[in-house]
Amino acid sequence: MLFAGLVLFGLRLIQPEAIAQDSLRAGGFTLLGTTVQLWFIAAAYLIGAAVFDLFRHRRFKHVEVERVLPHSLALGVPAFVQWRVHNHYVFPLHIELMDYVPPLLSAQDLPVGLVLKPGTERTLQYPLIPEQRGEARFGRSAIRVLTRWKLWQRTQFHGRPETVKVYPNFAPIASAAAIGLEQQIAHLGIHMLQRRGEGSDFRQLREFREGDAMRQIDWKATARYRKPVSREYQDERDQDIVFLLDCGRRLRNKDDRLSHFDHALNALLLTSYVALRQGDAVGLMSFAGADRWLSPLKGPARINLILNQLFDLHSSTHTSDYLRAAEQFMSKNQKRSLVVLISNVREEDLEDLTRACRLMARKHLVMVANLRDSFLDKYQRYPVATFDDALTYCGLTEFSQRRREVLVRLQGMGVIVTDSLPHTLHMDLVTEYLRLKRSGRF
Repeated sequence: MLFAGLVLFGLRLIQPEAIAQDSLRAGGFTLLGTTVQLWFIAAAYLIGAAVFDLFRHRRFKHVEVERVLPHSLALGVPAFVQWRVHNHYVFPLHIELMDYVPPLLSAQDLPVGLVLKPGTERTLQYPLIPEQRGEARFGRSAIRVLTRWKLWQRTQFHGRPETVKVYPNFAPIASAAAIGLEQQIAHLGIHMLQRRGEGSDFRQLREFREGDAMRQIDWKATARYRKPVSREYQDERDQDIVFLLDCGRRLRNKDDRLSHFDHALNALLLTSYVALRQGDAVGLMSFAGADRWLSPLKGPARINLILNQLFDLHSSTHTSDYLRAAEQFMSKNQKRSLVVLISNVREEDLEDLTRACRLMARKHLVMVANLRDSFLDKYQRYPVATFDDALTYCGLTEFSQRRREVLVRLQGMGVIVTDSLPHTLHMDLVTEYLRLKRSGRF
């Protein structure tokens, strides 16, 4: 503080020897005595000014701060937090704003400083990036304000603690809601099997067109109208698709910014959205960690319920028990369904996984959506230049071969298998679902 510095400097001038010499002299004030008095007077004025400046701003009650948080956040998608600051004083304020950001989020450009003119309002914002899913709990906003004469600064808190949910990245779902499903699927690079009017549910009668199969002709309607009439079918609706989501330790792996578990969630959400739009019912069950169950229900609005069930679900350090998960599922769901098991399968899982698939295949159509570690493809593409490189290549090749044998064994049992890299899982899962839908297998 300015006044504190002046006082300390003045006190250094007031030495005992100087006061003694001054007291021995007669005939008025000496130069030293005058200087001491002037310093005391200046210090008194400064102290008085500081006390006045402090007490007239005991609280900055004429400063309003309102924080506006996003309604929700998506994992890895940048967002902004806004502040609205209003200065009701008749003089400008030097303000520094700070926020308590929860550990789930990464914030930038904090604190934020500004000079706010009298009687004006400013809107400020700072960016943040969600790094984990769950409930992000914000604390109260803090402002640090300089007094009018800039002799003091005061920190005070505004607003109240708030909570924002960080969901999986549902940007593909939001864009799918904005445009047609067919266009969205094409945008994702998914190729649908085109079958005109050859579903399993009757839709309508129409005129025979070139390319229609003979079995589509309705002979009674043809005789009545005296021209060829075809039956048009649509894909069967009101079917069930249930996801078994592995929350075990293997899905904690990371090949990029997102874990394998987060990629699995994104694929599950997109496939659920497509299935709900197709008129099917979607359910899910998680295992090897937090056990959650959602019975199959249909309707596009169902996706909101799925989001709220999954936003705070995380992978665990547990070992996946496929047979136990299959037994739990069979006890919960009796209607024939397409069961999609999302996991990361290894050679040691073969016995447990085959028993689980046999159990579920008695009543359901079983599909295993397997996540493949990206490092397997990455390191096998590296040139082999040294003996250590050769050992690494041979080890990874043997590991990959044994892993493929597990998948081939499952396919031999009649299980549908997809083997995908984490960032392509959503495309492969939707493609396989639509292929099964069009083939009439479930």
